[in-house]
Amino acid sequence: MARILGEARHTLAIQDPVSGSVITLMYRRPTSEERVAYQVSAFRLEGGERRFCLGETRLRFGLEILTGFGAGDFLITAEEGEIPLDPDRHPDWKARLAEDAPDLVSYLAQQVFEGMRVASRGEPEWD
Repeated sequence: MARILGEARHTLAIQDPVSGSVITLMYRRPTSEERVAYQVSAFRLEGGERRFCLGETRLRFGLEILTGFGAGDFLITAEEGEIPLDPDRHPDWKARLAEDAPDLVSYLAQQVFEGMRVASRGEPEWD
C-alpha cells in the first residue's frame, strides 16, 4: 500500500499483550525538530555520568504525537460500571494512558521514531 503524502493523521494497530485485542492508536507525524529532540533525549548527563533515558523518551514523545485511539479500545471503571475511555468526555485521557498503558504509548514512539527498516535484496519489499 502506498503512503499518502500530506496525510495529517496516521494509525498504528498493535496486538495488546494484556487484553489480547488489537488496539488502534492514532498519531500525527512528528516534526523534524521532534525527531532531533527524540534522539537527543535518549541520553542525559547527570552528575557527569551519561544516563540512558530511552524509556522515558519513548513515553514522553509517544504522548506528544498521540492524537486518539479506536472507539472502545480502552475501558475505565466508573460508577455505572466499565465504560469506554473517550477523549471527548475524559480530558485526562493521555494521563490515564501514561499511567495504565505506557507500554502501548512507548511502542508507538518506538515504531514512529525508530521503526524505519531497509529492505534488502531478496526480500519481497525489494523486488
